[in-house]
Amino acid sequence: MSGSHSQPQERPRSLEARIQEHLPDLPSSERKLAELILDFPGELSAYNATELAKLAGVSKAAASRLFKRLGFRNFEQARRLVRDIKQWGSPIYLHERQQDSSPQPSEKQAFLDDHVTALTRTFDQLPADDIEAALQRIVGARRIWLVGYRNSYFMAAYARWQFIQFRPRVDLLPHPGETLGEHVTEFEPDDLLIAVGMRRRVPELDRVMQAAHERDMPVLYITDSLAGDKPFTTWTLRCDISSSFLFHSYVGPMGLIHYLSVQALRLTGKAGRLRLEDIEIAHEKLRDFDD
Repeated sequence: MSGSHSQPQERPRSLEARIQEHLPDLPSSERKLAELILDFPGELSAYNATELAKLAGVSKAAASRLFKRLGFRNFEQARRLVRDIKQWGSPIYLHERQQDSSPQPSEKQAFLDDHVTALTRTFDQLPADDIEAALQRIVGARRIWLVGYRNSYFMAAYARWQFIQFRPRVDLLPHPGETLGEHVTEFEPDDLLIAVGMRRRVPELDRVMQAAHERDMPVLYITDSLAGDKPFTTWTLRCDISSSFLFHSYVGPMGLIHYLSVQALRLTGKAGRLRLEDIEIAHEKLRDFDD
């Protein structure tokens, strides 16, 4: 198997980084517009050049000079960059002016509807055949390895705590203070790697999945709806994490992991139930809980 790795495409510099670099030396009109953009950079994609200049109280010519100074050919190129960064998931680009206000009790129902919609969209797009195959592997694998970074780490940890209720040998990577090389050497073809990678993924995640693939180990990839295909994954389950509010909603992937846990426990049959019973007896003997 080839050991070559394609180099990740370098992400263009963000709009706010460019502005901060030039801000101290900007003429007053351009500085006024720059400071407006810094407050809510994600809103740039909602305006054309004339509207943005009017909102800042500057001329269209001043706006044009600012964007050229920042390294853009024109305003449209800057707006495309903002759209791309919003899709990537930067919170500051998802933050809108209307959200910068006091909490609104009347938003509770809208907030609930938003989460229900994300959960429904997630389950509507899950391929039944892939779910069934992944469940069989979760139950039958010699060992399960889970990996996730940033927000995906707590989802991978949640999956581990569910799976160890009904099966042994479930490991969460990376361990604190450790690198992954020592663990990769233990990957076997009859294991399973479950990689959780929601938006704003780190390069290390691809490297772990690639290492599993090179050792002929199947990879279950739990990711968001906008993620591209990966050549080294066996099954890809995409979740809707979009939200009308600031920050992404993770009820979709958490619901999926809960579903996989419940269905996998059913597949284990008597063995899974006996393990649950043994764990509960151990809890009681060790007095793990107050009540």
